[in-house]
Amino acid sequence: MGAEGSICHKEVGSDHEVSDGKKKKKKDKKEKKQKKSKKDRSDSSDSEDPWAQHRTSVEVSGGVQLNSLLEAFELCDPERSGYVRDHSRFAEVAMRLTGLRDSADSFWRQLDRDGNGAVSFPEFVEWAQMNRVALPIGLTGGTGDVGPGGVAFPSTWQGPRDPKVAVGWNQRTMVTDGKLFAELQQMLDLTYKKVWTRDRKATGNNQVPDGYQLVRAMHSDNFSDWNRYYLKRHRLVQDCANGGWLQQYQPLTAQASGICARHTLRAEACNEWLLFHGTNSHAAEAICRGDFTMHLSGSATGTLYGKGTYFAESITKADEYAKADAEGNCCALVCRVAGGQVLYNDEVEPSGEAMQDMVLKDGLYHSIIGDREKCRGTYKEYVVFDADQVYVEYILVYKRKYVAV
Repeated sequence: MGAEGSICHKEVGSDHEVSDGKKKKKKDKKEKKQKKSKKDRSDSSDSEDPWAQHRTSVEVSGGVQLNSLLEAFELCDPERSGYVRDHSRFAEVAMRLTGLRDSADSFWRQLDRDGNGAVSFPEFVEWAQMNRVALPIGLTGGTGDVGPGGVAFPSTWQGPRDPKVAVGWNQRTMVTDGKLFAELQQMLDLTYKKVWTRDRKATGNNQVPDGYQLVRAMHSDNFSDWNRYYLKRHRLVQDCANGGWLQQYQPLTAQASGICARHTLRAEACNEWLLFHGTNSHAAEAICRGDFTMHLSGSATGTLYGKGTYFAESITKADEYAKADAEGNCCALVCRVAGGQVLYNDEVEPSGEAMQDMVLKDGLYHSIIGDREKCRGTYKEYVVFDADQVYVEYILVYKRKYVAV
């Protein structure tokens, strides 16, 4: 695109010549009232598209016109870092897109909903949709069933596929399929490691369990979160392809071939994985309802590799952060994680802040793998700093198994 400088606003389809005469003004006012009345009585064709409330475009100096949200995002991100950080620049574009007048800080609070200080393309798209900016997203190459905004539903989607209903869909469904349940149990079995770390103490039992028994599982369908994850993954695939190379990393969970095949992971294109996140049942439901909150990242797991969200390839590692209830049931999430270009580190004492900057500020990488298995004989840790790189697939409720001595 490469267009910078002054920005001017234009409404598509509103290039009417308006005379100064009172007669013309009265006629226009009457026609507007009639159109509004007609719209109130019946569904217009735009009602099929939840975002089609008004049609706008942005024109920059030199006559360059922005015809998609992707182009608008890139105008806010001239360095092509993948994130918007300039509050004033975004506010200027936001005012042109929406016609609203507000302070840069106010616009930014609406935009940076996960609180990490850097706004990704999915966050930008969600902000635009909430404000009824009806430009097309601007993605190419999508396949499969398509929902609102051109986002394809995942193959495991159990919610409605009608765009008008799917927009607000956010439900958990009990897993009753025996084959799927067995695949999830296999995932626990194959990723189990009898390795102790000091984080085990937080569970209240310093002994490493001898295994884990799945009690029940729930599948999560959250269209808003999927929408953002899909858009972010699409961008990571493009970034990895444009980079000309991708170092692939295969987590321990990849051994659970059944569940991985079910979710058609794009491992070769952008290091997409299924990983665990240990938690409690209350927090699990909260995360499924509203995504991970980046400004709280590191509060439970520490910040060895920066203030991101931490995931495990082994259920034993994730279990260190799970809280058992009165019945002895523990909880972990199974999440899709789009790793993209990975910053690998096997240092005993890494610089978490420096590594975080290489992801968020320099834009050289999209995630971190801290290989404590290599340097300490424990576990690998997977870290992301953007909530849009994570989508929760399952809530697992399980029991710790101990062999009687």
